[in-house]
Amino acid sequence: MMHDDILIEYLRFWEQHDAEGAYRFLKKHFYVPAFRFCLHWVQGEEDAKELVYDVLMRIWQKGERIRKVRNLKVYVFTSVRNAALNFLQQRKRIQTVSWEDIDIRLAPLAPDPAQLLISSEMIARIQQAIEQLPPKCKLVFKMIREEGFRNKEVAEILHISVNTIDNHLATAMRKISEAIHLYTQETKHPNTQPAHRKNRADK
Repeated sequence: MMHDDILIEYLRFWEQHDAEGAYRFLKKHFYVPAFRFCLHWVQGEEDAKELVYDVLMRIWQKGERIRKVRNLKVYVFTSVRNAALNFLQQRKRIQTVSWEDIDIRLAPLAPDPAQLLISSEMIARIQQAIEQLPPKCKLVFKMIREEGFRNKEVAEILHISVNTIDNHLATAMRKISEAIHLYTQETKHPNTQPAHRKNRADK
């Protein structure tokens, strides 16, 4: 279901005076991805659950006024981001929260038909390359790959420029390509070990 379709469907519940159905719909479509997103900012699962439920409840309480929102999914994620940052600021009693304070974790790559054609070692190398990305770069890559956001939407949620998003995505793709190239070279020349492996073997 497209973003606009989700908003239209959600508003239909309010038009039918079905407030309970509207909340169930909101929770069904947004709780899991919003919770997953919140965990990148707030490490405690219980805290993340509470924050997401609070955000969804506040959105639900707006009723039909939410029709002013252009993209409901972007609105939900932006609200979760703001709630998480406010939570961290209150918890740490600091004025700002930097990216370095955030533990960004990426779910393992979900196998798809294309990935089934490559080895588990290749998938492991790709996952390792992703895990080694800088925090901002990793989060941008995750939001585009896992949540299906467009670059412009990620920029809006994270309050950074589209050019910055493009740069982070380009960095992620370059690192992944390098990992794939290195693995391919090792496969073609199995007797040629990377320097760090040779050094360990010589000791």
